[in-house]
Amino acid sequence: MADLQELLSSISDEDMAKIKSVADSIMNNNQKSETPPKNSSPLSSLPIDDGIMQKLVSVMGQLNKEDTRTRLITDLKPLLSEERRKKADEAIKFLQLMDLLPLLKGLF
Repeated sequence: MADLQELLSSISDEDMAKIKSVADSIMNNNQKSETPPKNSSPLSSLPIDDGIMQKLVSVMGQLNKEDTRTRLITDLKPLLSEERRKKADEAIKFLQLMDLLPLLKGLF
């Protein structure tokens, strides 16, 4: 748990802003069927090399990835009370975050 806190504290506000803008642009590109012109891309103004961009894409791909642990929790949710369903959702988010940490560690 100390590694998680250390990793999260090492991310600066500027880094978070970069990640957010890249994530927003990736999400917007996925929602649109047409591709914008290369000069108008919000990514062109960011100082991000191809290696970082590939890692960010892999991180974005991992966000809602389902595995056996999250599938088990999801399958048990109909049997739980409303309060425990909320805790199950939090547990799924926590597991997904823990899976993302090794990928994020290489970015910063």
